[in-house]
Amino acid sequence: MPVRSVLYLPVQPGRQHDLVATFARIDVLGHAMQQAGCLGVEVQVAPDDPDAPVLVTALWTDRAAYDGWLANPWRAESGAELAPLLGDEPGAGAVYDVVLATDGAAG
Repeated sequence: MPVRSVLYLPVQPGRQHDLVATFARIDVLGHAMQQAGCLGVEVQVAPDDPDAPVLVTALWTDRAAYDGWLANPWRAESGAELAPLLGDEPGAGAVYDVVLATDGAAG
């Protein structure tokens, strides 16, 4: 069954653009897409609040694929690049089973 991961990343005040630029520079999305079972990744920002958390969502073939991403050593390495831009509060995340979809992704 496909799953959707949802992660809210709090940012240091005024650093939302820098966080997104760092995601692009170190190619977080490209690395995620190289992970077996990753079907797509999105980074979203609130257009009217530059200090709002950055939302990162991804679609995975199943929970095992997402678990593989969590265990990927590159994630730990990339964390050092992202850490100075992240807020003091921990990020909040969840994984949801996709049970209905219009694109055939539902299990």
